[in-house]
Amino acid sequence: MKIFLCLAISMLCLGIVAWAQQDAEYQGWMKSNGASVASLRKNLDAKQGDAAAADAKTLEEDFGHVYDYWQKKNVSDAMKFAQDGQNAFKQVAELAAAGKFDDASAALKTGQATCAGCHMAHREKAPDGSWKMK
Repeated sequence: MKIFLCLAISMLCLGIVAWAQQDAEYQGWMKSNGASVASLRKNLDAKQGDAAAADAKTLEEDFGHVYDYWQKKNVSDAMKFAQDGQNAFKQVAELAAAGKFDDASAALKTGQATCAGCHMAHREKAPDGSWKMK
């Protein structure tokens, strides 16, 4: 009985550590996305196609990770937001690489709208001013 109890507690602890690591990675992607969007906007305004495409590719990859995160939690609307964001940033990368900066800027707005939609659905402000997932 003691062995079973120790094994169960060990498995629970490992699960908690794995879950915390996943959440830390998720927070890292969210922080990275904010910086990448700012850089992308700056590079689109400066008509720096290669740099803008690289920023958009970073965002596309991050949204793939975000999709996987929400898929593991089985949250279908968040998965859809992530997939739509990934597709929008893929389009931004392609348009920026082709020098179509106005179209890339429009696609960027579409990508940012997916961010806003997911944030509204899955974040809430804590009393201390920080944000947490619902």
